[in-house]
Amino acid sequence: MHFRIRKNVVQLIRTAYDDSKKKGINSIIGTVQLSKPSLSDNLRMQLTAEEICAFEIWINTQHRTSMLREEMAAMTLAETMALAEKWFERNSGSSATHTVVRDIVFHWQSLRKVLAQKGLLE
Repeated sequence: MHFRIRKNVVQLIRTAYDDSKKKGINSIIGTVQLSKPSLSDNLRMQLTAEEICAFEIWINTQHRTSMLREEMAAMTLAETMALAEKWFERNSGSSATHTVVRDIVFHWQSLRKVLAQKGLLE
């Protein structure tokens, strides 16, 4: 069993070996919401005990780590932006800055949109 994140869901994927093709065949068993990843009763019945255990391990390690990274990024964003400001002041003429700026502006606009939608901007 492995897990694939697609937008707002986690796909639970089972791999079975196909002798005729001599390779593994992936099949999606079900999906769970990424925001609250828990197995429904119906999905739990479709999984083996090992697969349920693998899902719980994934939640307790990979998913939790990802959520902590997001929290850390949000909590340190202002400090990171201040450091980036200093870097841009020193390196304004380099080609690296122009490449980085495009990506920053895209994500900056996306963040502003989320903040506005959630009523977090004054």
